[in-house]
Amino acid sequence: MGRLLAGLIVALFLAATPAMAQAAFRATATAPLSASTYVIPAPGSIAGTYSCDTTRPFGSTINVTSYGKVARATAYQLTVIAPDGTSQTQSFTGNTVSMTKASSLRNGTFTYELSALVGTWTGSPYRGTYTC
Repeated sequence: MGRLLAGLIVALFLAATPAMAQAAFRATATAPLSASTYVIPAPGSIAGTYSCDTTRPFGSTINVTSYGKVARATAYQLTVIAPDGTSQTQSFTGNTVSMTKASSLRNGTFTYELSALVGTWTGSPYRGTYTC
């Protein structure tokens, strides 16, 4: 009878062991999750010069000599829109940039936009105009 009782105890122990091990793996844990967004602001200022070509070919050259830096920016993008509606864009990483934009119109208002780039994302532009 002792062997039978010992066998029964061992059998109960072995039967209960997987249940105990399985219970150990059923615990779950949670961690707080926070997410945020970053809105890329426009540069705060821009300084430079421009010149107008009023003889064929018509157009304008803009020289940006300084601008307000944007935190986290990896590059900047200058876009010039001519009075005829055509545009030209140039990306740069330096402190200055120069661009010549042709136009089919002799006179009119040119629009320039300077945006910060963060990786492949483009921020809000700083906009300005000048008239030739």
